Amino acid sequence: MQWRESGKAMANIGYRLLRARVSTVEAAGLVHSTAAISPSFETSLLPRTTVQQAVATGLAGAISYGLTATLQSSLEAIADRAIGGYQRSEHLRRAAVLAADVTAFGMALSVRKVLRQHDDEGIWRAAARTASFRVATGAAAGAVAVSVDGAVDTVRGRHDSGTVNLPVVLTTGAAAATALHLARSRRLLDTATDTDQYGIPVRNASLVQPLQAIAVGTGVSLLLYGLSRVEDAVASGVGAAVGWALPGLSPAAKAIGHGVALGGLALGIERAIAIATAATERAGSAIEPAYRSRPTSASVSGGPRSKIDWSTIGREGRRFVNMTLSAGDIEEVTGEPATDPIRVFVGYESAPSPNSRAYLAMQELERFGAFDRPYIVVYSATGSGYVNYVASESVELMTGGDVAGVCVQYSVRPSFLSLDRVGTAWESTLALLTALAWRIRSMPEADQPKVLLFGESLGSQAALDVFEKEGTAGFDILDIDRALFLGTPYASKWRRDWLHNPEEIDPAGMVVEVQSAKEFEDLPAELSQAARVVLLTHGNDPIPKFGPILTIQRPYWLSDEYPRPDGVPEGMRWFPLFSFVLVGLDLLNADDVTPGVFDAYAHDYRKDIPEIVRLSYGFDVEPATMERIERALRQRELEWAERRIVAEKLDNAEQQIRATLADWGVDHTVLPNVVAPVKATEPDPYRAPTEHDLNPSLR
Repeated sequence: MQWRESGKAMANIGYRLLRARVSTVEAAGLVHSTAAISPSFETSLLPRTTVQQAVATGLAGAISYGLTATLQSSLEAIADRAIGGYQRSEHLRRAAVLAADVTAFGMALSVRKVLRQHDDEGIWRAAARTASFRVATGAAAGAVAVSVDGAVDTVRGRHDSGTVNLPVVLTTGAAAATALHLARSRRLLDTATDTDQYGIPVRNASLVQPLQAIAVGTGVSLLLYGLSRVEDAVASGVGAAVGWALPGLSPAAKAIGHGVALGGLALGIERAIAIATAATERAGSAIEPAYRSRPTSASVSGGPRSKIDWSTIGREGRRFVNMTLSAGDIEEVTGEPATDPIRVFVGYESAPSPNSRAYLAMQELERFGAFDRPYIVVYSATGSGYVNYVASESVELMTGGDVAGVCVQYSVRPSFLSLDRVGTAWESTLALLTALAWRIRSMPEADQPKVLLFGESLGSQAALDVFEKEGTAGFDILDIDRALFLGTPYASKWRRDWLHNPEEIDPAGMVVEVQSAKEFEDLPAELSQAARVVLLTHGNDPIPKFGPILTIQRPYWLSDEYPRPDGVPEGMRWFPLFSFVLVGLDLLNADDVTPGVFDAYAHDYRKDIPEIVRLSYGFDVEPATMERIERALRQRELEWAERRIVAEKLDNAEQQIRATLADWGVDHTVLPNVVAPVKATEPDPYRAPTEHDLNPSLR
């Protein structure tokens, strides 16, 4: 009986779905959102996981649905006004709406053709061209929805004003998605790749992917339909309440309801971001089990001679100073006499402002004798405070430890959550570089150390944007000898200005951007010898490419007029709005690394770092020594990763043991890696006294 009732319920649901109808506005949005499934499967810089692909598909569908539904609603309002009102015959209204869709489609295509992309075009031109593209695709979806509405009504022999059968809408969108996907498969056949980014052999294309696109597209469309119904219900409820409470606002009540519903969604997103930010800040300040002990070196922050509070330098600061090489470590690798390197790290919580943190850094440098070293390296860290271990250790190994490294932290969050700290970041960098320049200028010229600058990811942006107004002249103003930047974000205005106008920003030709150390070595001698500022940027690193301009303008690295950088897939194409989403998802996979396995891929620069450090900073190191250095760097990274994992697992085990014993009412102490014998917190009244209890001398 239960199975029979369940079967009836399912049949009833299926029957209702088959008979469900949606407005032509919703139908246009659903057709477009389903058809947009194919572009969401487009090749991007990096492979996507199944979950990430689902996110891409969902976002593509949501964007298409929202824009098209809004456009179709506007066009229908225009059509109604043109024919004198909504109460005219359904045939006349349908014809007017279809005419509005076709007219909008034709006009948008004409505008797009007139505004073809060219070099150095303004942002408004690009925005107008992209808007015309969205109008054209949205109007086409609207025309399809209206035409399907008419065809279905003709077949049924009855007319339902402005509504379309839901299964017919989904089938139409799925057919469009299939056609677009087959066209994509044929295009991939013309590329030189054997497989697409998901490992599917593109020379043996089948219906597997189109069927997958249909299934995902239909599911996303149904989800969007459900969400739109929920949002509309909330908006209607709020609108009714507004109309009842404030009759004068009745004409705008529904709009107010939509505003409240969307505002609630925005507030929820904002709170979620705030919670995530707070959690990452706690993690960034946490003391890891592997780095609880202060360093014993007298030449690093947190050590015996340091005046910086150990509890304020954060997780990355404790890693940075604890992982410092000793003179013995360096000698073991290079076979040459060495000295203990200096490492200074000022945490974000060590002082309240950029200037005060720079002051602390200068005090530490003076205290450790940094100005007696031939090199001082300023490390501009990522958002979390991370300084690339491979880079810092490469410098120390190649200089025999006769170097001082300094970093002033500007955030404890990951880079993507530290974008609001970019101003603080470059203020900190500028304050430190200015203080260093004045201090070094006070020294005899023969004794002055060279200042080297290093930045990675958001740290590159923070350091480069210090010189936004001066171009390369800023490096001379602050007496910076050489600089190296890895994976500089698109948001760096200095880098964008240099790419667009290199003659103005760099009249002396001292800046080069390469994709590998090998490319730098292969540069003409006059270029490599003049290079004082080196940008290392992988072709498939999404961080230097991800920016809002991707929503409206095809980037040069996807243009047919310029050679594609190595690593950019041949099958990758630019789509308005969608490419922004896909490259944004690439950011999630840019830092997928394995400790001890160096690669030159996406945002992983470890394989190139030792050689590019040697070349860009001008260190003279023998090839045999370089081989030993690279081998030691890989081994050290693996050892530190193992140490962190082991310490974390042991700490978790210890915490579990503590919790269990606490439940038993037992007090205890814990020796390193061993739980000590326990003792009862109170005498056990149910245990007979032993000789140990009766004889104090045995206690």
